[in-house]
Amino acid sequence: MIVTATDAATTTAPKSNFISGKSNDLSSTFDTFLKLLTTQMKNQDPLKPMDNAEYTNQLVQFTQAEQAMGTNSRLDHLISGQKRGALSEAVAYIGKTVRVDSKVLELKNKTATINYGLTRKSATTQIEIRDKDNNLVRTLQGATAKGLHNLDWNGQDDTGKQLPDGTYSFKLIAKDSHAQTIQTAQGIVGKVNGIEMEKGAALLSIGQVKIPASAVSAILPPATVAEK
Repeated sequence: MIVTATDAATTTAPKSNFISGKSNDLSSTFDTFLKLLTTQMKNQDPLKPMDNAEYTNQLVQFTQAEQAMGTNSRLDHLISGQKRGALSEAVAYIGKTVRVDSKVLELKNKTATINYGLTRKSATTQIEIRDKDNNLVRTLQGATAKGLHNLDWNGQDDTGKQLPDGTYSFKLIAKDSHAQTIQTAQGIVGKVNGIEMEKGAALLSIGQVKIPASAVSAILPPATVAEK
């Protein structure tokens, strides 16, 4: 009986889960492929032999696919290890008071502290506060001296209306006497009360605000939060 490549593949080969990327499925399929290859070679028509080059080409292609899958598996392990490492490093921030470079501002109990820095003396320092819909709700005037500063906001908008607690954003605009923009730094200060992973990055929870661990610019003594 003559068994062709088509016959053997049709009657013997199990459904391949190669696309699924599971290594055990791939190994099983690879073993089956070798059995089919051997069977085809044993049962080929002596008068019309199959092309050995085609056998070799199939084997090479399948082997390359198996090697590629193995590489993907090793990369997955590497990425997983990096995530665990990032999480382990971030755990050290729990309970610590940190300064974080951020435009996010949390209003809690009708108060929020804005932290910012000026690289040189300014003529004017303006702080714009916006709500979650990016509406400008309050404009404050800040300190003009070079260095780090903080400013308390009572949660009221420009009309004196008390705004609800929640997450807001702020923008610092500082200019010198020639109306030239001054380089600034802005952020928040608070105690880290939790950590979570999102898309491979460790996020620190400071109140209701979530900030990348990479944005931490300083670890401060707890008393720093109350200092003005």
